[in-house]
Amino acid sequence: MLKSKDLCKSFLQCKNIASNISTISLRASLCTETTKDLELKCWKCSKSLSAKNLFCQYCSSVQKPNPRDNYYDLFDLKLNYLVNSSDLSKKFKQLQSQLHPDKFSNKDKEEQSISETYSSYINKAYSILQNPLERGLYLLSLQNISIDEDTKGTDQKLLMEILMLNEELDDSSTIEELESLADTIRIAIDELTKKINISFEQKDFILAKDYLIRMKYFTSLDTKIREKRNQLELQKHS
Repeated sequence: MLKSKDLCKSFLQCKNIASNISTISLRASLCTETTKDLELKCWKCSKSLSAKNLFCQYCSSVQKPNPRDNYYDLFDLKLNYLVNSSDLSKKFKQLQSQLHPDKFSNKDKEEQSISETYSSYINKAYSILQNPLERGLYLLSLQNISIDEDTKGTDQKLLMEILMLNEELDDSSTIEELESLADTIRIAIDELTKKINISFEQKDFILAKDYLIRMKYFTSLDTKIREKRNQLELQKHS
């Protein structure tokens, strides 16, 4: 005969097992429903599509961007910080040659609208992935991390360094001086690019965020140098 304490213990164990089975069954059900909900279908003929199809294999209509894809998926790239610029550019031109709105001038309004949306989406994705800073920020966004607010907590040493470089920029009055400063900035950005890549490879997103904050400052300086150099070039030829 089992004692009352043992009976209670056995009852609780059976109850826990039953609860776990119910939870597993519920999860399986939810997964099945989610899979069904995410099944891609042609907006025009409602037939099932392959995930990579730009056009319906049945009615040949252009399809809307896949909501499950990120920018890397769009260009068939691995989700790495460093990207092959040549492959990116080649895929960009290929996609635009297929989806540019000019190619849909004889189609109905819905397909014209989709091609415009897709073309704009491709342009935005390309501009982000070809830019080291924007690419890093995008990878952080995929982890639900933003640096917009975190820049307030930037360390004082970095702020002083940036302040001194800005003063050097203000004092530069020749193209040669600007080129020298630009070289310094490019070296800093190149070093940060290497560190950011290692951080993403190690999945250390907090460290990657810190390096991207630094890159944001140096990239802003690089833009200012370009603008001032253009002004000096205009003055020189006026």
